[in-house]
Amino acid sequence: MRYNQFESIISAPRMSRYLTACSGNTRKSMTLYRLNLKLSQEFFTVISCFEISLRNKIDEHLISTLGND
Repeated sequence: MRYNQFESIISAPRMSRYLTACSGNTRKSMTLYRLNLKLSQEFFTVISCFEISLRNKIDEHLISTLGND
């Protein structure tokens, strides 16, 4: 995909950070954006598991403290 197409899909303001980080190299900026997406996906998985565990522990604590109602 050409950079102009990529930028029109993602948005110029968002891509400007990646372009700056890659010294204006459009190919590298697209690669960096994709790598950031992959990293974000990995974090989201970890955060989701943590959120479920935390919610369950809070629920257990509230039930033991206040009862089922």
